[in-house]
Amino acid sequence: MTGDLLAFADWVAESSAKQAGPEVEDPERLWIVFELDGEAYGLPVERVVEVLRVEEIRHVPQAPEHVRGVTNVRGAILPVVEVRTRLGLGPLEPTSAARIVRVLAGGRSLGFLVDRVTGLRKVRASQIEPAEVVIAGMDACLSGVVEGDSGLLALLDADKVLGTPGS
Repeated sequence: MTGDLLAFADWVAESSAKQAGPEVEDPERLWIVFELDGEAYGLPVERVVEVLRVEEIRHVPQAPEHVRGVTNVRGAILPVVEVRTRLGLGPLEPTSAARIVRVLAGGRSLGFLVDRVTGLRKVRASQIEPAEVVIAGMDACLSGVVEGDSGLLALLDADKVLGTPGS
């Protein structure tokens, strides 16, 4: 009887593999899109935990240069990174549209302060150009760029934003 169950499980696995078809040569990835100083940036959605409204961000004395402070998220303290200053832009004066994008980066959960979140975008691997081709000097935090109908989308590498190795 056990042999019948295992044979059935093997048959189901083989059938599923045949239905799945060949591996996709040009994989598509979903990116969360947000603005920083009027320009569009993206983070891979699999690195994003949640998007939060900006509540009180408390300054932390002697915090690293690009840390805006910390905020309380349902009883847990979340460090908030000022992505704009990390990219050489001026600090954000938060408006009602500003958001904290909670990401997993460098093996930690951190909040990225952004001007506003504008949506999601699917991007095929073949659409991504190397960052240095388009944005000289800013490629240190980028994994690439995508040209589209709505303009240029700079794809951020969360680990590079923090200056940490990939996780």
